[in-house]
Amino acid sequence: MPENRFFLNSPFQKGKTKLDQEEFHHLKVMRSEVGEIIDLVNGKNQLAKAQIASLEKNSATLEILEIITAPAPPRQIILAQAYLRPKNLDLVIEKGTELGATAVWLFPGDRSEKDSLSDNQSHRLQTLTISALKQCGRLDLPSIIEMPPLSKWTHLPPGDLYFGDLHSHTPFRPTGDTTIFIGPEKGFSPKEEEWLRQRAKGVKLSPHILRAETAALCAVALANL
Repeated sequence: MPENRFFLNSPFQKGKTKLDQEEFHHLKVMRSEVGEIIDLVNGKNQLAKAQIASLEKNSATLEILEIITAPAPPRQIILAQAYLRPKNLDLVIEKGTELGATAVWLFPGDRSEKDSLSDNQSHRLQTLTISALKQCGRLDLPSIIEMPPLSKWTHLPPGDLYFGDLHSHTPFRPTGDTTIFIGPEKGFSPKEEEWLRQRAKGVKLSPHILRAETAALCAVALANL
């Protein structure tokens, strides 16, 4: 990633614009100067070249000079992840973004230690996705959606559905739109496993027993091969 890549949460148009406070802080840390050309990304498959027009005490004015629009990802790869401990969930969100997950659907598993995100946690996860987006060079920002427990899902995501199954001998090699279900640290409950077996295909992610966060990242990586 070029060090001078910044996030602007809006569709790009040529002309003047400003950075928000968090990205302005990044600009200051990088010791950027007036006249410098920087990259802007918005998570909407756009990359812009912008020149720093002015630097004020708490803001920066930019002049967008060029806009490049890339195609959307050809496949949807949704990670349906039961809530994990905060540090493990941080890892999954950050590295899952780098590995190409197009969305993360979070839900309270029967054995999860929590059943929702606080406002601060939600903001932190969003910040992690943006940071990972800038770092890895992708242009589409994965969405993070909070879902109810599996038993209350009224609709399923499009494409093929899978879940990690220690007893399966079927390798995980998806080709189209894909959703992979991963449980919490203590695994799925028997009721959740029954729900999954009625709707999804059990697959083998590794010859070894994986921690929940490792299984999630392994699944996203395999889905992108």
